[in-house]
Amino acid sequence: MEYLDFLEDEDHDRLKVLMTLQSYNDQYLTQKRLIELTGLSKFLLEKYLKELNQDCPELGLSDELYDELTYHPISNDTIQKTQHIYAQRSLKFRFFIEVLIEEKTLNKFQEEQHIAKTTLYQIRTKVLNCLKQEKIVIKKNKMIGPEMHVRSIIFDIISYFYFGERYPFSTESRSDAKQLLNLLISYFSLDLTFFQKQKLSLFIHIIQLRIKNRHIINENLCAVSETTQQMYHRQLRTIEQALAPAADLTSEVFKESHYLLTFLFVSEMLELDLQFNKELFSQTQSTAQELLTSLTLHFPVKELQKKELYDSFLKKLLCLSIFRQSYTTFVDTAAYRYFAEVYSSLHRLILRFIRKEHFLSSLELSKNDQAKLYYDIMFTVLSVLEPVQLGKPINIYIDFSHGAAYTEYICQSLQRFRDLNIAVQTRFNNDTQIVLSDYRLRKATCQQIVWKQPPTPSDWAKFADIVIELREKENEKNTLF
Repeated sequence: MEYLDFLEDEDHDRLKVLMTLQSYNDQYLTQKRLIELTGLSKFLLEKYLKELNQDCPELGLSDELYDELTYHPISNDTIQKTQHIYAQRSLKFRFFIEVLIEEKTLNKFQEEQHIAKTTLYQIRTKVLNCLKQEKIVIKKNKMIGPEMHVRSIIFDIISYFYFGERYPFSTESRSDAKQLLNLLISYFSLDLTFFQKQKLSLFIHIIQLRIKNRHIINENLCAVSETTQQMYHRQLRTIEQALAPAADLTSEVFKESHYLLTFLFVSEMLELDLQFNKELFSQTQSTAQELLTSLTLHFPVKELQKKELYDSFLKKLLCLSIFRQSYTTFVDTAAYRYFAEVYSSLHRLILRFIRKEHFLSSLELSKNDQAKLYYDIMFTVLSVLEPVQLGKPINIYIDFSHGAAYTEYICQSLQRFRDLNIAVQTRFNNDTQIVLSDYRLRKATCQQIVWKQPPTPSDWAKFADIVIELREKENEKNTLF
């Protein structure tokens, strides 16, 4: 889905120009080249550039130097701030929130926005075309489809424009969501970061609005263990009551409460003993086990680490199966190169799993979904296993003439390169791969790095490059697949 299609047409094009400019930060770029990249006419481009200077004064955009465009580097913060401003003034986005999510009548929306009937139906058609790509059907201005999928789409679109900002719902909806959020935090003693709180708040908004408009989860995702029931009986009962706006929905609400508990569990906000529906999630559980088995076949994983890895893998895969939230910052595959260089075997194992595993193939994951899952697995493994478990370390011998204290200072400074999997030796020997000193060691035939003064950031960067080069040579010798 193209999120920017929810903006007004001109704001959509302006933001596209801004994003293109960002991709050329600190590079030579002419107006002619920008016209080719954006497909806009010279008149429109000049108009948008002038307006962007007004919307983003920090840009300092100018084309006075031989048609070259000069501007201050555009930050991600500027992009996000502009997205939010444009969403706030978009009638298409307001239609999506007020008519399709909060289910306000067309007549009321038209009256409040002071627009003609023809304009209203043009807006409606454009919004419906955006959602059609996600196979969501609109019947009587209600979003119909697999309910968990519908909720994930709503979550994605609002996150893209409003994450970290005040959500664009009615005052009544915000009050109801805040009440349930505070109830959850208090009852379960949740210790949430700011963004975890934001994520949970949006999730609650969506649950409450969908239940209020009688769009209910049909699947019973899990059962709560007896231990958890005994521990949180009063809390669980209160949550069910809070989720049921009408008495005739009470029998259905336990599914919704389990949906909420599952979200808390997979988002690592609350540790619960949940027994997941085997009929729905047997493949998810076997896939998590398959990944763990593959990992233990190629790396020396300890018994205690196996449970921690399996639990984390299961949470990531359940999150993918139930809460398919595609919008995430971790979708750029450029960082793959770093992991391919430093953790070559692990990198190939994860990529092979994501691309070849039968269950994941059946989910038809987008490139963004695959990238998110790649980083989820990679970060999980790196947080649980020690670098030495992921491959042979690069051996470094350190000896500075300045004395033992300075040598120890350099050794301590090397801790920042933990991820490079390096080992500091107390003695120089045949296994030494790098000698780090302020003088050359004549008898050493390995790589030598000479620092005549305390290292600068540039020196540390060159050191890391040398370690990665040696790691690449080790990878060529030892290939898993």
